[in-house]
Amino acid sequence: MFGFGFSLSRKLFVFICLILFLIIVPFFYIAKLSLTEFGTYAYAVNKKQIKDMSNSYLSRIAAEQADTYDEIFKRIKTASALLGSNATSVYHNIDVLCKVPIKETLNLQKTQESRIFLNPQQEPVVICYWGKDAIGDEIKNELNALSHFEPILMKTKELVRESFATHIVTISGIGCYYALDAKSKNACYNFLVSNEFDLRDSEPVTVFTKQEIKYRDTQWTNIYKSNVIDGLLLTASTPIYDQTGELKGATGIDIPVEHIVRDLTEGAVIADMNILFAFLQNREGKIIAFPSEFFDLFGLDIDLRHDKNSSDIFNYNLKDSSIEAIQRISPGEPDFHRGVVELVINNEKYLLAIGCLESVEWYLVLVTREADLITSVNKTEFALKNSLSAIWTDFIRYCLLIIVISVMLVCFAIRIFISPIEQFIAATHRVASGDFTLIPQTGREDEVGKLFKSFNLMAEKLRISGKIENEHALELKHRIRLRTNELEKSNEQLSKIKNDLEKTVAKRTGQLKRLNEYLVYTEERERKAIASDLHDSVTQTLAISIFKLKNIRESGTGMDEMDFSELQAYLEQAIKEIRSLIYQLSPPILDDFDIELALGFLIEEINAKHHSHIYYINNIEDQVSLDQAVKITLYRAVNELISNVLKHSGSKNAEIEILNTQDAIQVRVEDKGVGFDVDMVMSKDSHGFGLHSLAERMENFGGKIQLDSKPGKGTRIYLIVPVSYNKDSEYEKN
Repeated sequence: MFGFGFSLSRKLFVFICLILFLIIVPFFYIAKLSLTEFGTYAYAVNKKQIKDMSNSYLSRIAAEQADTYDEIFKRIKTASALLGSNATSVYHNIDVLCKVPIKETLNLQKTQESRIFLNPQQEPVVICYWGKDAIGDEIKNELNALSHFEPILMKTKELVRESFATHIVTISGIGCYYALDAKSKNACYNFLVSNEFDLRDSEPVTVFTKQEIKYRDTQWTNIYKSNVIDGLLLTASTPIYDQTGELKGATGIDIPVEHIVRDLTEGAVIADMNILFAFLQNREGKIIAFPSEFFDLFGLDIDLRHDKNSSDIFNYNLKDSSIEAIQRISPGEPDFHRGVVELVINNEKYLLAIGCLESVEWYLVLVTREADLITSVNKTEFALKNSLSAIWTDFIRYCLLIIVISVMLVCFAIRIFISPIEQFIAATHRVASGDFTLIPQTGREDEVGKLFKSFNLMAEKLRISGKIENEHALELKHRIRLRTNELEKSNEQLSKIKNDLEKTVAKRTGQLKRLNEYLVYTEERERKAIASDLHDSVTQTLAISIFKLKNIRESGTGMDEMDFSELQAYLEQAIKEIRSLIYQLSPPILDDFDIELALGFLIEEINAKHHSHIYYINNIEDQVSLDQAVKITLYRAVNELISNVLKHSGSKNAEIEILNTQDAIQVRVEDKGVGFDVDMVMSKDSHGFGLHSLAERMENFGGKIQLDSKPGKGTRIYLIVPVSYNKDSEYEKN
């Protein structure tokens, strides 16, 4: 075709084509094998990553949900405790409160159906009495006193938004119930039949009356059947004791189990992951909250239709399940505390993520199907197979195209370049040896001819460039020498800057270390001071109060007006002392007033407390805005200096002056005491304490401290801080 015959060109063409074939065939096989292995590996890695990620997410969400509901249960228990505390106060003061009821509560009417006394339905709080056939004077007094408790009952329900209702049930047979749901309120007027069921036998009351332990704090009840709603309830119940220690009843905050389970499940939604349901169990494995629609899935034979009253307790355990795998979902099992537990139910794999509610020692369990978590893996596998098929088709198409083009290029290259190749080889040998003799012209006007001319031109330029290269080499050597000298000078400057920076860093590190030691020392000192103040003041006052109450109780004569006033005075004194300690810990005056007014209040308080004579001069007329951190530091510094005056100067007379310049606040603290040697004090290694530490703290905010003192001639100290201090710019500066 090309007229090559059996020449070298044809042999070269056949040889190159054979090489291409030997290269391409293994390449095709390797490419096919690599694509297949890549697809398999990618699918396996993707599946493992999704499973690991899902388990991690499930474990994290279970822990977060458990922490969230732990706080909710703490809050509900605290609210119930406060509710019970207020009810206890009512019974402690029943003789006074019954005489001044908030509203008339004796308009209770006896119903014919239930034979109990009930207030009108339009009242917000349902009040009933079923203890006896008639309301005696003692019950009237109790009802009048409890009228003061109704607003607290309503307010607690409003504050605890998770609650369904709040209530109180007394041992005497009085019930107060508050709920916003009209259906449940109406149910209260229908279910109370005294000869069939007594609310005093309900779980919120029997948790205190039928237990061997006499609880005095709030308790979570067992799950029990609600009388007013369709479903189960969980109640935070608090006992009520009178002054003699007799149980008078219980208050409670009702939480529907259905709401708990729904909130737990809805709150655990993770992206596209489908959380099937959630449930709670205690450390013995007893079920606290469980959605009824999944009883059959977990093999639980539970029929709630037999439960009618609030004395019917939901007493079930997962160990009662007919499925062996479910029986092992208990805190006592070794695998329970691994975070995520896998189990198979009806040939389908489920994942259980476990979180702990520390305050109530309950466990939250999130349940999901593994198939729901890895649906994206199947989509990925399908997309990956389609992508690999398309890649393989394109690969074959492009490879065939490249083969055809390669063969054509080989033929063209052989035809064009084979003939002058030897001539060029010889010419390159001459050029390599330094002979720049020109190649004789062949007379061709095509690219080969131009190549001949270009080669000759290149040879001529190489000869000329050799000469120029030598000249440039000399010039380059001179430039390198000059540049080396410049770099050496720059290196010296960098070394100097480096040394300066190292010194600055060392200085700041030392300052931070001393400041940290001071903070540790100060924290320990404040703790000891607070402990000492609590022991010497609040503890003593409360001890006297307790001793007084004990004497009154043992005397059996009751508390008269004088005893009540005396006990009230002791308690008010304890509150006053506690508030004083709180004020010392975090003076609220710094949040409400400028620094000059805060210092004025501080000095007045110190003068009153220590009978000192510290004279305060306020020369600030316009309002000065200081950063909160600077204000606190300056306030603490002045307080510390005043303490030093009272402790070490030997005098209770001092003078403090505050004034502002254009860009700084200056405070002068001066006394006429014994004084000290400034150089000796400041040169000591004080480990971050005293005046040395105070100076470093002022420097951290761009300020400074000036000392002027001599033994026997008093002390004058100036604290100076900038008004326009900016902590961000200070950090950048450091």
